[in-house]
Amino acid sequence: MSWKRDIPFGYTMKMSKLVADDRESAIVKRIFSMYLSGETFKSISESMQLSGISYHADTCAWNKNMVKRILENARYIGDETYPQIIDPVEYKKARELSAEKRQNVTSCPEDLKPKLKKTTCSVCGARMYRCPKKGRTTRWACQNKSCGQSLPLSEDRFRTEIDRCFTLLAQSPTLLDPYTPDKQQVTPDVLRLQNELTAAFNRGAESPEYMRSLIFSLAAEQYKALPDMNLIHTLRELKDKIAAEGITEDNRGEIEQKAVRRILLGRESGVSIEFINGKIISSKEEATQ
Repeated sequence: MSWKRDIPFGYTMKMSKLVADDRESAIVKRIFSMYLSGETFKSISESMQLSGISYHADTCAWNKNMVKRILENARYIGDETYPQIIDPVEYKKARELSAEKRQNVTSCPEDLKPKLKKTTCSVCGARMYRCPKKGRTTRWACQNKSCGQSLPLSEDRFRTEIDRCFTLLAQSPTLLDPYTPDKQQVTPDVLRLQNELTAAFNRGAESPEYMRSLIFSLAAEQYKALPDMNLIHTLRELKDKIAAEGITEDNRGEIEQKAVRRILLGRESGVSIEFINGKIISSKEEATQ
């Protein structure tokens, strides 16, 4: 099995000369685009695997390290040996975003780390990351550079707003009523991929491999949006537990882990919690049914 690549992904040899591989270079560009749109190493690797794209010759298996190596490979901006695949400005943005994400995790208080993975921009749906400044109030910024939402929010205020949401949930446990939607939900990722696929069809100059990767990625996101009966059962159990016990230190962690889909941050809306049934509770307003 060919696990080792002698030539970086995106390139091939023709007449003893390194050139950009049409199929693989299109995938490299897509990986950078996905990362700068707020996707994680894990979500990108899963998308690549679902698309049937091979990183190694004998398998379609992908992992986070493969994506990370591509995003960190400076050869893609071109040199005397390797032709350019990625614009230097785009490469720099990806490296800066990676550094920001590392700081976001390493400097974060332990009790907030589980919440980071669910903290999301209320405007575009991309992940939000912390930008701690020594002696200043922590800022939260959207990973989607084209959105650019940023707001000041200290750790203490963040905790207080989330506590407020759970106080409202304790008063209205029906927020966890499970339901089966009449039609499939259109998530931000599904909408983004639909728009990207439409734009690619309109351009008409994309490679078949790139189009195939978009189609498979869209199908994967649409599949993830289907209702999960196991989660519906979990919601019923949690709702009954809140109705009987209220929200306690013992069950709050379970509720956060199993019932909370996203923590939404917005300059106007403040801190809100979206549950896996699609219902939202805001620290600024009464629970929305």
